[in-house]
Amino acid sequence: MKFLLIIIDGMAYHLFERFVYNLNTFSKLAEEGSYGPLESTYPSITPVALASIVTGLNPKNNGVTGPRIFVKGRTISSPLTAYNSYSLIAEPIWSILGKKGFKVIVTSSPQALPDIWKNNNVILFDPYKAKIKKCSEGKIINEGENEFLNKKWILKKSGDSFQLTLETPTGPLDIKANQDEWIGPIEILANCNNRDVKGIVFLHFRVNNVYISPPSFLTNWGNNESLVNEVWEKISKKVGMLLDGDYKSLSKGLITLEEYIKTAELSFNFFYEYSNFILRKTEWDLGITYLPIVDNFQHLFYGIDDGKSLDYIFSAYKMAEKFVNSLLDLADNLAIVSDHGIMKAKKRVYVNKILQKINVLRVDENKIDWKRTKAFYAGGGIIRINLVGREEKGIVKKEEYPKLVNYIVKNLENYVDPSSNEKIFPIIYEKQTPAGDREGDIELTIAEMYSMSSNNEKDKEIEDIIPYKNSSGDHGYYRKDDLYGIIILYGKNIARNRKINAKLVDIVPTILKVFNVNYNKLDGKPILDAIK
Repeated sequence: MKFLLIIIDGMAYHLFERFVYNLNTFSKLAEEGSYGPLESTYPSITPVALASIVTGLNPKNNGVTGPRIFVKGRTISSPLTAYNSYSLIAEPIWSILGKKGFKVIVTSSPQALPDIWKNNNVILFDPYKAKIKKCSEGKIINEGENEFLNKKWILKKSGDSFQLTLETPTGPLDIKANQDEWIGPIEILANCNNRDVKGIVFLHFRVNNVYISPPSFLTNWGNNESLVNEVWEKISKKVGMLLDGDYKSLSKGLITLEEYIKTAELSFNFFYEYSNFILRKTEWDLGITYLPIVDNFQHLFYGIDDGKSLDYIFSAYKMAEKFVNSLLDLADNLAIVSDHGIMKAKKRVYVNKILQKINVLRVDENKIDWKRTKAFYAGGGIIRINLVGREEKGIVKKEEYPKLVNYIVKNLENYVDPSSNEKIFPIIYEKQTPAGDREGDIELTIAEMYSMSSNNEKDKEIEDIIPYKNSSGDHGYYRKDDLYGIIILYGKNIARNRKINAKLVDIVPTILKVFNVNYNKLDGKPILDAIK
């Protein structure tokens, strides 16, 4: 018996209900299987929610409590990242089933790395580890000699024609192209962190320059080296390896909306071809796969009220349906789930700029001065105090802690949007004694139509979101529509025509029930109404 778990990042229940009757495959699966809303975690942020999906545990019990995770003995400036298997303190489903002799394949999951989970029955991949920090960003090069990732790129232009010379793993490559032509994927040779590495990019030849898409690299992003190399040769070099739409380049003004949409579609192509290749090539009892396109489009378009933006989002749901439809023949049973929903955002609030304004976060030459910083917002609604004895190099004494927390909370409670006089933080939780590992000393929610950022490089504390340039959709803070994704269960062991309500933590218990495996250390429960 084969069970396939398909995770569609961000597919929102309220939007799915709006679209489903124009999506034939989804409509059939929802009507003939078991279907309903799926309640996310707090915070309902992708790496946190995905950890609950694969463990059946709430964040405080699986250890992934936010995008950055504070633990005793680390500096406040270097918390654990949720995009790492070391962030988990609980056993994920691939480990549970692998130990029972079942074969498991994971095509993409933030904590699915082989550095901890070693089992001959389990194949783990995370293509996002093909990104290298400070090397995986898009770039514009102009006519003449350019440097890209410490390699020489020479661009010549004659009328509407271009010639580009660049370095590849097999030697120099001359590319001839016309204006407005997309070329790729191209395998390049780059130098990142003082080592040469193979990369994959797309090129867009524009009016006077060339856009280079964010590179992905041939790194150790799986525990089966020969299979990683085969993916590189048969998938990455043939359809590319863009992992998301290039939102950073769009927000910086480097690329147009049309170019962003192209990068998002190229990302879909990778996940479509890659998932089909891996899942059809390997033997497995449980397969877990992932698609980011819906979340990509909702973040950019959802808060724009012009009608056109909703068409873009619907196109992402259609791509997700195509993705699911291509995998239907692979398993006896399948679960289609999403980790969260989406809310509209019109303004972005930079919490660390507020902390800077009230003098508990210090900045020197546009960089945080950690030696003088008493509190820091790391995302996920969590503010952490830089406490002596808990944080390495902490500066806040324990006796100062209650007064400092009260001071911060009072300022946040009274903080208003200067343009509307509206309070920004409607609910604030505070701990009068210092928090333990993986917890915040202060936890925030934010008003509707606002989103929070940990960025400290902006000039303002609040900024208007620019449509079609900045992210206008957000999720994470228990605000109705961002809390609910979807769940569809379908297959020979699944009840037909059932309306169900479930939580993320119920996914693992349900899968284990279908496999007839007992495992009691879970927060969720099997969705018994959905199982025959």
